[in-house]
Amino acid sequence: MTTPSGDDMLGRGLRLLGVLAEHPAGLGVSAAARAARLPVSSAHRILGRLVEERFATYDEDARRYALGSRVLELSRGFQRSAAGYSAAAGPMGRLAARTGLPVIAGVLDGADVLLVLTVQGTQHLQLRSAEGTRNPWHATSLGKVLVAQLPEAEREELLKGPLPAVTPRTMTDPELLRAELDRVRERGWAEVDEENEIGVRSLAAALPGTSRRGPLLAVSLAATVILTEADQLRAQATALTECAEDIAARMAP
Repeated sequence: MTTPSGDDMLGRGLRLLGVLAEHPAGLGVSAAARAARLPVSSAHRILGRLVEERFATYDEDARRYALGSRVLELSRGFQRSAAGYSAAAGPMGRLAARTGLPVIAGVLDGADVLLVLTVQGTQHLQLRSAEGTRNPWHATSLGKVLVAQLPEAEREELLKGPLPAVTPRTMTDPELLRAELDRVRERGWAEVDEENEIGVRSLAAALPGTSRRGPLLAVSLAATVILTEADQLRAQATALTECAEDIAARMAP
C-alpha cells in the first residue's frame, strides 16, 4: 500500500477541516470520510491527529468529531493580520452606533458571499449574521454590489447560474439581474428586500479601487422590515458609502 506524501496528508487534513466546518453539529468518522472522499482508516488517523492539535474535538458519547478551539485562534489571527479585515472594525463600529443597525462585511468567494466581519447595532431587535456564513451572491446586497464591479466576463459567468430562489422574492432571471447590476454599478450601492431572508432588507456598498479585478470587500447595513422602511434604509446610503471609503483608506498599503 502506498503511503501518502506530506503534501497529500496536508490536503487530506484540510479537506476534513472543511467538512467539519460544513457540519457544526459534528460527524462520525465514516460520514466525515465519505464527505472528504477518503478511506475511513485515513480519516480516522488524520482526525485523531487534528484532535491532538486541538483543530478538532471528539465527543466520545456521540462519537462525533467537530471543529476545535485552534480554528478560532487561526480566525482571530487572520483578522489581526495584514491580510485580515481588522481595519474595517472601527468604521463599521461607528456606522453601527450612528444607525443602530448591524454592519456586515463580506467578500466574494466563487458564487457565494462569505461574511468576514460583523458589528452589532443598538436596536432592540437585532439580526444575527455569523462570520463565516455563506449566501448566494444574487440574493444579497453584498453579492450584488461586489459582482456589479467585476469585469464583464466574470459578471457574465456568474449570471449563467445556477441562480436558485432563496425566498419567493429572490431575483433569479439573468436578464433582470443584469439590468440590476448595471443600476448598482451606476449608483454605487445595492439593495435587497427579503430576497435572502424573509423579513430582512439590506443595503451594501463596495470598497472603491481595491483591486484590478474589482473590490475585495463590501459592507452592508441590515434591517428588519418591521422596524426600518425601505426609504429609511436608502437614506443611509451616503453614510454607508463613506464607511466603505474610510475602510479602503485604512486598508491601503
